[in-house]
Amino acid sequence: MKNAAFVAIILTMGFTKEPDDVGRTIGQFGKARTLGYAAAGLGGMPTLVIRAVMRNRMASTGVVAAVMSTSVSGKVVATWVPVLVLFRLRFKRSIANPLLLPSGSILAARSPRPTFSTTRSRP
Repeated sequence: MKNAAFVAIILTMGFTKEPDDVGRTIGQFGKARTLGYAAAGLGGMPTLVIRAVMRNRMASTGVVAAVMSTSVSGKVVATWVPVLVLFRLRFKRSIANPLLLPSGSILAARSPRPTFSTTRSRP
């Protein structure tokens, strides 16, 4: 969340000007994703939680398997198999979401601070 606020501050020169093309693109992405989960209604929150759990499970499995392996080739395979599964299950977007969703919501809002803190931080 802190990094998302930093990105929003950088792209708007401390909220003194409108976001540039990159800021507008991030804003549109964040708005679309947030409203997409909100449109799912009550089913949006379990979807977010399950995606987060699966993403973290894939990352931690790779780390633990690499630590358990004794050879270099085993460490490489143990690290990359969960990463490839993560990409195959289309969780790669979930990795960027902790930064892009909050910064997108901040950049797409008319009044960044009140809107994000009251409505956009929840699905």
